[in-house]
Amino acid sequence: MAIEYLSVAAAREQPGLRLALTVGVPGPYSMAAREIMDVKGVPFIPVEQVPAGANEELVAWTGHRNAPVTVYENEAPRAGWLDILNLAERLGEGPSLLPDALEERMAMVGLVNEMIGENGMLWQMRIILFGLGGPERAAKEAERNPMYKDYGYSEAALATAEAKVLAVLDSMDNQLARQRAAGSAYFFGTRMSAADVYWAFVSQLFETLPEPLCPMPSFLRKSYGRGGELVGGCSAELLAHRDMMFDEHLATPLTF
Repeated sequence: MAIEYLSVAAAREQPGLRLALTVGVPGPYSMAAREIMDVKGVPFIPVEQVPAGANEELVAWTGHRNAPVTVYENEAPRAGWLDILNLAERLGEGPSLLPDALEERMAMVGLVNEMIGENGMLWQMRIILFGLGGPERAAKEAERNPMYKDYGYSEAALATAEAKVLAVLDSMDNQLARQRAAGSAYFFGTRMSAADVYWAFVSQLFETLPEPLCPMPSFLRKSYGRGGELVGGCSAELLAHRDMMFDEHLATPLTF
């Protein structure tokens, strides 16, 4: 079923939770934030955010141009992944998406931040995608696409992005191996956590789900795949974990 997005103007008049999401593409951060709310059973109103657009009305309302952004009742907008997760934990029901043990919670927050936080793996993958086509194309795209400035794209940033991505993937592989040795299929503890949910969607930038599970424009599928090729993809174990999450926990086909 297609998502019915509200405009920013219409959403501002609504009560409850409003969640700004990127329209028309399976943006990993937006998709994961939406899934976090769904897993926790938190109802929300989807709000339109245009990828690479100025999104002036969204900025005027929330102070943020990109997605996801949550606005709950009259509380301050939230755009950070941990702020959004904590809101879902407060408003939602069912098992927590944070591990029970303090040390595992701390480790999970660290891993997810390296995966999807500012300057983390997803951030670096965007820089790699921005660099596709060479410096001349990137310079031209930067003139019209504000995301290049938002993510601090430069040739120097591009030169270090791959190593940063591979370091996080290696750490994630090691964590999964420790968990397998302990008899768990998840990144932390014995049940699904936010780390598992976030990885399921971030993995799209390394190997996209098949078309029946994630219909997307061919040009976008090609770009996503090219980004993954440039860093050598990710391990079979990480992809198997992603597939398990969609087989057992997350709904498909993806809609956006």
